[in-house]
Order: sequence, then structure tokens, then C-alpha cells
Amino acid sequence: MIGNGAEFRLSARMEWSVVLTAVVFVVGLAAAAAWAGKGQALTAFHALKLSILPVLLAMSALNYLMRAGRWLLFSHALRLHVPAPANALIYVAGFALTTTPGKVGEALRLWLLKTGYGARYDRTATLLIADRLADAVATCFLIALSVSWLQSYVLVSAIAIIVVGAIAGLCLRPSFLLAGVDTLYAGVGRFPRVFVRIKRVIRQLEFFASPRVFGAATVMGLVGWSAEGLSLFVLLHALGIGISPMACIFIFSFGMIVGAISVLPGGLGSTEATMIGLLSLQHVPLDTAIVATAVVRVTTLWFAVGLGLLALPLALRLVRSKERVFFFEKKNQKTFANLYSSEATIRPNDQCK
Repeated sequence: MIGNGAEFRLSARMEWSVVLTAVVFVVGLAAAAAWAGKGQALTAFHALKLSILPVLLAMSALNYLMRAGRWLLFSHALRLHVPAPANALIYVAGFALTTTPGKVGEALRLWLLKTGYGARYDRTATLLIADRLADAVATCFLIALSVSWLQSYVLVSAIAIIVVGAIAGLCLRPSFLLAGVDTLYAGVGRFPRVFVRIKRVIRQLEFFASPRVFGAATVMGLVGWSAEGLSLFVLLHALGIGISPMACIFIFSFGMIVGAISVLPGGLGSTEATMIGLLSLQHVPLDTAIVATAVVRVTTLWFAVGLGLLALPLALRLVRSKERVFFFEKKNQKTFANLYSSEATIRPNDQCK
């Protein structure tokens, strides 16, 4: 069972992780602003009206709403018996650890599902993989669409799409991955249980290849990530920069892909550098590009972290209560099983008349 001490240590570690990455984020952007000219960056920042922030946050909230709905869709397809409100809360709580290398900290969701509802890791791992895969597919769709519109950055975008498309194709056709696992096991010849669990996870990816599930997940992803991409357009328009919506969607989406490939905590550094560079190529002044990137990252990435930190204590409290229920249920089941076995061993002649 989860103790208060363990819960406190988990929260403390997450707080330090968030604080550290936030410091890196602020220092990095401050250095970029100093390089571009501190006074110019401050002038661009002061030109921004606070009334635009609720709009940006609402567009980000739409993305997280779509992604939470997609998580529930995947959970239903995998037949995970977790109430939708609790499952959605657990999904949002996972955002608390978004700023970890490759977002692996979001695997906290699997631990919450296991602790609170007994969901096995070999099943929920498929859920996490499908969630990551759906994000990559939706983002690449947006890149391809925007590139066809802009007719630029074709080569570098094609490389990114091919890489992600190949990974998606392997996951949508698990037979290739299963053959690879069998080949690897034949060479290693050890740890059979580990390989069996890996194959079980891969086989469960077949649910994602269903046209109904894949189609709905793709639409949800496109709506969500388009909303965040368009938030960059709204922000730049508020700063007096004339740039097309498709260019903003491309810049934001490509920045997300670069950040994911870099495996840096939350894509910090790589995503910002990519977005600033692409904005500069679109003839956006460097100081404005830095301010726009900083604000859009605060209203997307750090907004998600804030939501996760608010949801996490509620999720921990929820799984604690559920764990107690499961603990006593298992204890009662064991007691009844022992009584039943004891009664079964009593001979008829020994029973009371």
C-alpha cells in the first residue's frame, strides 16, 4: 500500500524535477534574449496584451481535452476496466512529469493504473506506446499538410515523416516486430519471460490498427495539435507579425518532432531553438521570435505541467483509497479460500450432526 512517506518523496522528487527544468528553460531563453538584445526583447514582450493569454490557454486546453479523450478511447479498445473520470484524472496527472527525458516520466500513469486498479504493466504499456504513436502520426500529418501548402522545407520534413512513418508502420503491423523479437531471442537465448512480455505488448498494438480506433485517434490528434499550432499564429498576430496559419502549424509541429527526437526533458532547448530558427527564416524579427516562442511554450508545455501538478495529488489520493479496497478484498478472498479448503478436508464422519 502507498504510505504517506512514499507519497511525500514522490512529490518532492517531482517538484525538484519541475523546478530544475523550469530554471533551465528560463536561463536558456534569457541567454537568447541577451544575445538578440535585451531591450528589443523586452519591448516585444511589453507589446503583448495580457488579454491574449486566456485565448492561448483555451487553445492548449482543447489539445489536452482531445488527447484525454483519445486516451479513454484507447483504454476502451484495450478493455481496461477503469472508470472514465478516474482514468482522465490519471492521464492529466501524468503531465506533471512531462519535463523528463523523452517524457518517460509520464509512465507514472501506468503506475497509477496498476496501483489503483490492478492494470498489468504489459497491458498499459501498450496504452502508453499508442498514445505516443498517435501524437507522432498526427504531428507528421500536420507537417505534410503544411509543407504541401508552403512548398518549402520539403527535404527535411520528408526525412522526419519517413522516420516516424516507418515506426508507425511497424507498430501498425506487429508481425514485423514479432519476427524481430524472435530473431533477437534466438541470438540471446536468455530471459524468456522478458521476451514473452515484450511480444504480448506488441500483439496488443493490433487494436491501434483498427480503422475505427486509428481514424478517431488521428482526428482527435489533428484537432488538438492544430489548436496549439494556431495559438502561435494568434500570438504572432497579436505581436503585429503577418504570417500564415499553415506556416505557424508547420513551425510548431516541426519543433515538437525535433524535441521528441532529441529525447531532452520536455524537448527543452531543441524545440525552442527550432521554433526560433524557423520563425527567423519566415522573416520574423529575432527578438519577437524569442518572445513568441517563450510565451507559446509557457501556454502549452508549462500549462500542461501545471495541470498535472494540480491533478497529481488527487490521483494519488484516489489510488490510495482504491488500493486499500483491493488490499482488503484480496485478504477476504484469501480468508474465504482458506475456510473453503478447510471445510473441504473435513470428513463426513467428523461433521456435527
